[in-house]
Amino acid sequence: MKVELKLRNILRQLKSADPKKRYEALDDLYQYKQQDDLQVQIEVLLDCIKAATAKFPKRVDHWDNPSYYLIDFVCDFRMPQIMESLMENFERLDLLAKERAIEFLLSTEDQKAFYFLEEKMVQLIQSDKLFRSIRELRAYPVLARNILNKTFDKIHTEPYKFMYYSLISSINESGLDPGYKEEKLLPILLEDYQTVLEDYLKYDSDYSTKFVYMAWKDSYLLIRNRLRLFINLMMYYFSPEVEKELRRALHFKDPIIRTDALIICLSKSLPYEQGILVETANHIESAELLYWKLLERNLQHLYPIQEEVQPHLAKTRFFNTMVGNPDEEGNFQYPEEIQIVDQLDAENVQRRLVRYYFIRFQMNNIDYVGWAGGYSLESEDPQGAIWDETYTDFVEFDSLSIEEHKQAFLDGKKKLMNVLDQHVFYESSPKLSTGAWFAIAVIVPFAIRFSYYLFNFPILNILIVIGLACSFSFIQVQRNKKRKVLIIGDQLVVKRGAKQNSIGLRNIEKVEYNQKHVLIYNKHHELTLKFPLSWVHYDLFQQQMHKNVAHYKDKPFIQS
Repeated sequence: MKVELKLRNILRQLKSADPKKRYEALDDLYQYKQQDDLQVQIEVLLDCIKAATAKFPKRVDHWDNPSYYLIDFVCDFRMPQIMESLMENFERLDLLAKERAIEFLLSTEDQKAFYFLEEKMVQLIQSDKLFRSIRELRAYPVLARNILNKTFDKIHTEPYKFMYYSLISSINESGLDPGYKEEKLLPILLEDYQTVLEDYLKYDSDYSTKFVYMAWKDSYLLIRNRLRLFINLMMYYFSPEVEKELRRALHFKDPIIRTDALIICLSKSLPYEQGILVETANHIESAELLYWKLLERNLQHLYPIQEEVQPHLAKTRFFNTMVGNPDEEGNFQYPEEIQIVDQLDAENVQRRLVRYYFIRFQMNNIDYVGWAGGYSLESEDPQGAIWDETYTDFVEFDSLSIEEHKQAFLDGKKKLMNVLDQHVFYESSPKLSTGAWFAIAVIVPFAIRFSYYLFNFPILNILIVIGLACSFSFIQVQRNKKRKVLIIGDQLVVKRGAKQNSIGLRNIEKVEYNQKHVLIYNKHHELTLKFPLSWVHYDLFQQQMHKNVAHYKDKPFIQS
């Protein structure tokens, strides 16, 4: 109840005319949002949604948007009641709050929510009010197609153009509607491609990987991404003019763009030079991209490097990890002279034996240590299969011997594994029972009134009744503290006082629930654990279970 009372106080403060009080309230709300295992009564969450529809005092800064932050807070709680309330109150929300609500409703993958979103998103797009959430539609090609069918003309407008091309790409890639609106789209695609191509050609003659990340940066990367979008669409919108453009793109200096064009040429059985395949396979930017694109099309036999594939891919993985994570000031970290020094096999956080490559690289004329991996050692996996833990702590290479660096890496992994093994990802205890609340809320007031009629000293009797009710409630609370459901490390644990039962998450076949209990079955289809449904907030419990088993190859069924 403590959390609920504080949240209701926050709702009151957000309506204050004093900006300082609103700021403090939003800061308190943010602190609650940061709590991973926060549990809040559904009634209070629904009140937050209703509060988000209110008219708030005039904003004083960009942070001063209570409607958005309230909706962002409740969207962390995946419950059917939240979905229903968001749809019911949608029209009265601030525009940014609507965008956040759309993201939540999409994630439910509920058919009712999709029908609702189709109508609302079309309205917002037609009035030029919706932008951010459009990108989320990529994961839902049927809904994306329905919305595009009704708003297709927006592809001619600058704010929507590239978002729409991205959605069209997802519709094609999903297999839902290959060549979607081909007659309409092909001439527009070629025209827009030429516009972006003109921007790209300003860079092509001077292209170097170092220029991309150290000088040109975002100005170039935006053009690259747009050109790649168009080239990848050419797979589905093919014509003699498209073929001409693909052949031309094979000779661009950007290895990423060349790889995209090469893959389409291979898929369409168009001629290409073997030297282009070799160059893209050996380039630090494109080596891994080419490998996986060939593998996707069962053309991996064409990859020109057949020996020592993993260490070759490890270098490009390390490079792309570094340049893909700019520092706090937005500057790219550009590693040079990347060398594989050694390798070692160790368990990763998923308890799989994988291979890590010990890397030596240079930045600002200083040699550092890096690690790429962990690569699968299972024979049925592709050679590039990886549970990615590629990183560097910028430890200087000469600070230790090679063996000492390897031992430091293993020690660090051991500490991490110990922390994860003991980390409590989820914890829940039963709340005060309905019977206890009934005793406090109904029986006590009745007993107080009844005492005035039957006893000469009603105050004494009233104190006795209140004492008994409090004692009963205290006993219930103490008992409930000893009843717990926990996810600790890779174990699901159920405690009943001194008694404790557990099962490894890997050994769970199925998680189900009925009106009274949560049922956990092992891989032999045997009921292994059973606890009352009232002991957990099931929506939060199943969400955490999904997170903790997401990396398993053989994931358990978890009832939603």
